[in-house]
Amino acid sequence: MNEDIKNILFDFGGVIASLDKQKALRRFIEAGFPDIEEYLNEFRQKGIFLEYEEGKINREDFVAEFRKLSNRKDVTAADIDYAWLGFLDGISEYKFRLLKDLRKKYNVYLLSNTNPSVMGWAATGDFSPEGLPIGAYFDKCYLSFEIGCAKPDREIFDFIIADSKMDPAETLFLDDGKANIETGEKLGFRTYLANQDEDLRKVFTDRGLL
Repeated sequence: MNEDIKNILFDFGGVIASLDKQKALRRFIEAGFPDIEEYLNEFRQKGIFLEYEEGKINREDFVAEFRKLSNRKDVTAADIDYAWLGFLDGISEYKFRLLKDLRKKYNVYLLSNTNPSVMGWAATGDFSPEGLPIGAYFDKCYLSFEIGCAKPDREIFDFIIADSKMDPAETLFLDDGKANIETGEKLGFRTYLANQDEDLRKVFTDRGLL
């Protein structure tokens, strides 16, 4: 079975990086945004937050719209980036080694619902203990705001299949969102519903992939 696996497709938040929704909510409240819980969840956003993650508005436009909706008209782009980064609660160091080990045998890809505020940080040396950006750990990063759509919509999966030429039947897809996994399964991916508190090394060793 696992001799057929040629590609590994990772979600970012909740799989590679641990998530802390409550910390993000606190930061957005401090930035003056009312009713923030109506707009944010771990898997998919709403309103201007979803538009930002789908690339329908850029960082400058998001900041402008945020100011219109917030109670703090002086909120800065840096304040907003800081709030978005509240979602991230660190990356276990073993995961950086795991990604490197997997790339020796497989094509390793990232598929993330994300935005320029988060990826602006991840694209710098602050991303990893080695001082390397996120792109150094994957063969390619597929980001919702660059593609123009978000999981669990089929459109984003169709895009990455066409772009990478991956065969879903030869690809293990790890995500912490049930709806995302369900879409992947419909398209023929091998799937694993991940838990951010588990040791991902076991997921691969149990399947004979390491």
